[in-house]
Amino acid sequence: MTLIEVLLVVALMAILAGLAIPSASPSLVEQLRSSASIVAADLDYARSLAVTYGSDFRVVFNTEEGQYEIEHAGTNPALEDVVRNPFDGETAAAGRYLVVLAELPNLGPEVRLAALSTIDADGQPQEDVSDVAFGPLGETSRTQDTRIWLAAGSGPAMRTITVRVNSVTGLATVESPGEYALPDGTVTPPP
Repeated sequence: MTLIEVLLVVALMAILAGLAIPSASPSLVEQLRSSASIVAADLDYARSLAVTYGSDFRVVFNTEEGQYEIEHAGTNPALEDVVRNPFDGETAAAGRYLVVLAELPNLGPEVRLAALSTIDADGQPQEDVSDVAFGPLGETSRTQDTRIWLAAGSGPAMRTITVRVNSVTGLATVESPGEYALPDGTVTPPP
């Protein structure tokens, strides 16, 4: 091989690597979707605990710390140790299921809890809340649905996604990114 051929091969490999590396890291919207899916799955887990054990369980959100915790909220003390994150390993404390969004494995921008609010029939925010509680039939303790906003980025580059919890069924669904403005009126453009 001549020097020119070797240089052409190296240049071609550099171009291909330059194209592959940006596509390997998730976009803002992909990061939001994956984090919202985790939150929705954890809400479904808390609901399933409530139905399985016939007791009250709740997910308590701390927007300032960017974390949430699933806990038993019923009167039966024997159920205090039921909640446990199976991904925490053998050293995890029984009865503790804490998720810190910043500690979730991610390759993209950090996702944060932006807001939680009850919503009316038209989907408009009504009252800020800090938890979602599930009863023994899977229903929530509120008569209105709850919406949880997750955000990533800042300023004009900020994007949001929401998780909606149905008050009657307790089922959590991930909604379209940017579809709903934050309760403070901040609107983020769709992806």
